[in-house]
Amino acid sequence: MRYLPFMDGKYSVTPGLVSLTKVTGADRFYFQMDHHYHAYLKNKSAARRENIHKYYVRAGMDPATEKQANRFLVKILVEEYPALFEYGADYPIHYLVNHQTGEKIEWKDDWIKTITTGYEDLFDALCDQVQEDIAICEMQPGRDWVSAIHLMAPNHWSPAEKIGKPFGEIHGVVPGMEKLNQHYGRVLESILMKGPFIRFAWGISTDRQLNHHPEPPPRIDISEWQGRQADVDADIYIRVERQLLSAIPERSAFLFFIRTYFYAIDELTATEKKALADALRSMSPASLAYKGLTGKVEGLVGRLLAQD
Repeated sequence: MRYLPFMDGKYSVTPGLVSLTKVTGADRFYFQMDHHYHAYLKNKSAARRENIHKYYVRAGMDPATEKQANRFLVKILVEEYPALFEYGADYPIHYLVNHQTGEKIEWKDDWIKTITTGYEDLFDALCDQVQEDIAICEMQPGRDWVSAIHLMAPNHWSPAEKIGKPFGEIHGVVPGMEKLNQHYGRVLESILMKGPFIRFAWGISTDRQLNHHPEPPPRIDISEWQGRQADVDADIYIRVERQLLSAIPERSAFLFFIRTYFYAIDELTATEKKALADALRSMSPASLAYKGLTGKVEGLVGRLLAQD
């Protein structure tokens, strides 16, 4: 599967929510598992070793929401990949076997803590089985907040800066979102009542590094870590996020899944290159700055439209 959300030749930050019922095949899956699976898990393992609390943060998550979220994740994993994941119970112990890695996760009937060591909790353990990053947003009358972020592939933002904030405020820094954020409550209500939905976000990257947390790991120079530094003659990729939003059953909350993909611009077709060039030219100065593309567009466009 290839996801190229720029094919209309326009850069947009509108929600662009598409009902999961409108897509077919593996596109309908919550979790997208492919031949890069072990590379993504390797990235998560490296982040854990560095500092799990830099990438997994929580703020006031309701235990009932956490329990339902974990039940839902196990249910989806087993339904979508029955040959890869096996759930069972020898009460009061529950378990999930990952047949790709050979790992067995065990937990008690609270569906929150794990018996298996090495994890903060069951949500942490489940997030570590998939290529997606996952967050939880909870709602109460007059209030919403992001109560958990498990993000091992951050795209130049820190979970610590977003945790506990309203969903709209988190996206308030994105240029072009101002008008939408005035009505984002309707979007949240739609997610609860009419979801699940998928949407896409994209930008330009100068590497295939999944983890671009603003703070580099110890002993790594920030200029080496940061990316977005190479000139237009270097390797250039489109970094695409497939984002899925789905209500947590029986709770006023939803799960937010992010799966990252990379596509080398030199491997695009002529039609795809033309669409990408048009989309880059359509970006506002503020959007270019936010995406780290100030002063780089004409060089990229020239490369995209050059004759092979």
